[in-house]
Amino acid sequence: MMLNSQQVSAFLFSLVLSVGLLFPLPWAAANVNKIDINAASLEQLEAVKGVGQDIAHNILAYKKDHGAFKSFDDLGKVKGVGKVRLEALRETFTVGSTASPVETSPTK
Repeated sequence: MMLNSQQVSAFLFSLVLSVGLLFPLPWAAANVNKIDINAASLEQLEAVKGVGQDIAHNILAYKKDHGAFKSFDDLGKVKGVGKVRLEALRETFTVGSTASPVETSPTK
């Protein structure tokens, strides 16, 4: 049985696609479905397993008092977030833009 070039191409495409689905690249999904801690609402924070109402309020109070989180590890400075909880939340949160509107405006 001889295969033409279109059949070989279709087979190779299917093979690559199948392997990609079976073994997804870790970097490709690194930030998928992560919540930006700097943009999250109270409701979004409360919905995260391990956060709840009190810590969600503490996160927002910390941002109000200290500004945007510059790194994920800054979350450990929030009241109620210890080392264990911080590590448990590492896969849930990401830190988005930390620039304030003043910092992003052009200088004169």
